[in-house]
Amino acid sequence: MSADIESVVLEKIHISGKFALQLDESTDISGHAQLLANVRFLDGDAIRENFLFCKALPEKTTGEEIFRVPSDYLEQGGLKWENCTSVCTDGAAAMVGRTKGFVSRVKEKQPDVIVIHCFLHCKALVAKTLPAEIASVLDDVVRMVNYVKSRPLKSRIFASLCEEMGAEHKALLFHTEVQWLSRGIVLASVYELREELKVFLTNERCDDAKQLASDEWCARLAYLADMFQHLNELNTRMQGRNENLLTSTDKINGFRSKLNLWRQHLESDNIDMFPLTQKCQGDVNTSVLFEIIGKHLKTLEEKLSFYFFSTSTECLDWVRDPYSSGAVFGKDMTLQEQEELTVLRQDRGLKLSFADLPLDSFWLTAAKEFPILANKAFSTLLSFSTTYLCELSFSSMTAIKTKNRERLRAVEEELRVCLSSVPDRISALCLSKQAQVSH
Repeated sequence: MSADIESVVLEKIHISGKFALQLDESTDISGHAQLLANVRFLDGDAIRENFLFCKALPEKTTGEEIFRVPSDYLEQGGLKWENCTSVCTDGAAAMVGRTKGFVSRVKEKQPDVIVIHCFLHCKALVAKTLPAEIASVLDDVVRMVNYVKSRPLKSRIFASLCEEMGAEHKALLFHTEVQWLSRGIVLASVYELREELKVFLTNERCDDAKQLASDEWCARLAYLADMFQHLNELNTRMQGRNENLLTSTDKINGFRSKLNLWRQHLESDNIDMFPLTQKCQGDVNTSVLFEIIGKHLKTLEEKLSFYFFSTSTECLDWVRDPYSSGAVFGKDMTLQEQEELTVLRQDRGLKLSFADLPLDSFWLTAAKEFPILANKAFSTLLSFSTTYLCELSFSSMTAIKTKNRERLRAVEEELRVCLSSVPDRISALCLSKQAQVSH
């Protein structure tokens, strides 16, 4: 079944001609490094994305070794790097190193390839930039949670205390740097159980109980819980299938605009956008708290501008809507591309179909008459903006390769059957086998 799916996918990529890759590397439960790749390509009247491969890296996870694995796979499948329009990675040194990184090796084969640092990983880096006044609060929270969760006995005592005090929840969540959403969820649970946690730590004679007794500290905790809730919502919106540079950039720019709006309201002492913080402001020095919040909002905006400096897509508005009066020629457009766009804008037949067709289907239709312009549009639409599919695949690998099956070195076939959007041809597979007639 896996081989049949693979052959169909490779055939479709051959027909498409162009494709985009999304790659990520992780270590499985047995300690082996696994390199996983997903592909996006043109298929009929739409753009499809599909699982491509999962290969174990035999030794080191260097940029050269990571480049060798997909290169061998593409060569065996009859594909070429010259047809790869973009690669999306997590931004690790082995991936984006200037001299020996995976991306630098790809550029040697395909100089025009678009390199994308996963938007989700960039956003996670932005979220780590906290002023010292509230970074210490996050450290305190992590220490408290680890103290409660360090022993099963402490967790049971805390759960019993929460039940006695009538709390809705009875357990705290672990903080981890790997899961993007963990910090927001941890902060929210600690804020919700702050009274129960204060009683527990006081009974345990832990110094951190003093922090929970401080209104200033709890107000900063409330702000962190509110802000990371907003960041989690942004993160969740950028996850999912069919995300591309245009859609993810819109969401990032939308959040940057919200930061500017929040700063304006903060100057008027309005913090309705932070509901938990609003409940706490009556018991604290609001001028100091608002100064800290303003400082953090400014830092967030600066870091978003730094990590997403190349996310201005106004020059690509012609891809979204070639008939918009505000869509201008891109700076990197050739004369031929500009000529085709000019003629396309006068094609009323295509203009009428534009309103009824999905964007990828429209450009596939337009490619018959305007191939050069459509190929440029496909370079943008094919590009992955996140490594979401790889993260999803690693979750499936964790479910397949458990501690009871850790001797499995290769799980590619299982993952392909599990994750592929291309169905296997059961009827054709059955026809190639001879039935056991004796029964």
